[in-house]
Amino acid sequence: MDEVAGGRVEDHYTSKGIAARILAALGAAGGEATPVTPDALAPLDHFHGRGLKATLEMVALLEPHPDERILDIGGGIGGPARWVASRSGCHVTSLDLIPEFCRAAEELNAATGLSDQVRVVEGNATDLPFPEASFDRAYSENVAMNIGDKWRFYAEAFRVLRLGGVFVFSH
Repeated sequence: MDEVAGGRVEDHYTSKGIAARILAALGAAGGEATPVTPDALAPLDHFHGRGLKATLEMVALLEPHPDERILDIGGGIGGPARWVASRSGCHVTSLDLIPEFCRAAEELNAATGLSDQVRVVEGNATDLPFPEASFDRAYSENVAMNIGDKWRFYAEAFRVLRLGGVFVFSH
């Protein structure tokens, strides 16, 4: 089990009603009629250091193409996955350990109309529930800091990439 500050990662990050709070904040900032888009949500749902700016840098290295299968390892509430899918036309699978993050990501995918392009899977980054060579590209933003077995984390990322696939990560 991975730990953060002496406790379980799941306990540290667990929070109820995430999507509802984000949608309420979006409505409060822009009014009730504000369209729910990846761009509108970006200041609120890129749940990692440096927010959208870090995602833009990561996407420049990842270079996703339409119809590719991309894996977001530790996708949290899904902001980067939605942004990548909406910009590139690829299909993103967002994996996260925290059930509340997965439910929030699913709700926000539905609110943005991206449920067909972004799939959410609850699971562990050190035991990815996918067959070998099932993704064209993968990325992970500020997740490895919570992973005790880094070797296993990276081995799993490369296991699920097709030959010649690309893995981009930041700490």
